[in-house]
Amino acid sequence: MIAVIIIVATVVVALFVLGGAAWFAWDSDKRVRNFARSTDLIPGRPGRAPESWTTDNTREALLHRRIRYAIADVHANPAIPLDEELVAARDRLDDAVFELDDRLIAASEAGRDEATEVLDGAESAVKVLEGLPKKLWEAPKSDQLAELDHVSRLLSRG
Repeated sequence: MIAVIIIVATVVVALFVLGGAAWFAWDSDKRVRNFARSTDLIPGRPGRAPESWTTDNTREALLHRRIRYAIADVHANPAIPLDEELVAARDRLDDAVFELDDRLIAASEAGRDEATEVLDGAESAVKVLEGLPKKLWEAPKSDQLAELDHVSRLLSRG
């Protein structure tokens, strides 16, 4: 009799764990798909880029999406919302990200030679932005502030 109770309890626990894992996978996939389809440049703030950039393969659209995912990683850092100075620095970074994205939008409407120069500068800035989340993780506050400000200035220059 005890063996049956143990088996039933084990099966019930296994079903709860399996159900929880399935729900987690479904919910995570739904969130990723919703963000990928959204026009948010920064989580919760819609961008000004054309909606077609969520799926286009133009250089501008690809850079736009790389910016979106990089800044989403910065926003996922759990330590930043706990400190007002870091939040202010991240907000400055958000403004710089919008400036960079606006330059991409303008480049998409400009001539090819002019656009190439803007896109080359934007690509190098995006590479730095993509490396930022790793530098922020568990770094001292002073280093985080310095990195956020450095990348903000870099993105503002283009």
